[in-house]
Order: sequence, then C-alpha cells, then structure tokens
Amino acid sequence: MEGKGRVCVTGGTGFLGSWIIKTLLEHSYFVNTTVRSDPECKRELSFLTNLPGASQKLQIFRADLSNPDSFCAAIEGCIGVFHVASPMNFQEGPEEVLTKRAIDGAISILRACLNSSTVKRVVYASSAAAVSLNGKDDEVMDESFLE
Repeated sequence: MEGKGRVCVTGGTGFLGSWIIKTLLEHSYFVNTTVRSDPECKRELSFLTNLPGASQKLQIFRADLSNPDSFCAAIEGCIGVFHVASPMNFQEGPEEVLTKRAIDGAISILRACLNSSTVKRVVYASSAAAVSLNGKDDEVMDESFLE
C-alpha cells in the first residue's frame, strides 16, 4: 500500500464525514468509511464513489450504531479514526434511545480502536444537536450550553 496509511471515517454519508473523506483522499490517505445499512439499497453513494481517487483508495462498509460491533471491520488496519457518525433522526425513536445508541456506539468504537494494534489517533465529533436542541434561543453556543 502506498500513501500515508489507512484511516476510518464513521458516518461517511454525513456532511462532516464526506468532507473529511474528500480531504483525506486529496492528501494521499486510503479511507475506510461506514454508512448505515439500507435494506432497500436506496442510499445514494455516488457522491463518495465519484470523489477523485475513490476508486483506488476508498472502501465502504455497512455499519450502524445500534450494532457497535459492525464497525470493527472498518477500523481494522487503520492508523486513525474520525468518529463523526451520530443518530440525528428523532423520528427513529425517543431522545433517550438515540442518546443511548450514540453513547454505546462511541464506547464500542473506542474499544475497537483500543483493541486494534494499528490505531494511533481518534478524533471524535459530537452532533450539533448536543447544543442546538437545548431549548435556548441563542445564536452563538459553546461548551457552557451542555451544563
């Protein structure tokens, strides 16, 4: 394998994930990304597969935060992980269920990184919902909104 190594990006179809993938490919990284399972195969992935270098350097894995072990294959052999996957659709269930899925998923992904003999760095980005759905109507938000 040439390039700078292999990196995993969870949540590859999201806004942040897709831009991270694009940037990593541009900087000669190989990328594993995860996308939610879509039983009806309706999810459009061409915006990822059409990125320059994707045909040689991008692998797409099906994974879901409700099954945290599904991320192990995508993390295996990577030197770094960007964990940006997050359940955002509040129509999928109550907030408590989605919060538990996000927490359990993050912990399991971190465990998979620890169990890997190759992962050296993990970057975790929370959902914007952590501050934007707090009942406050302020334009600028920071860490103090989590208190």
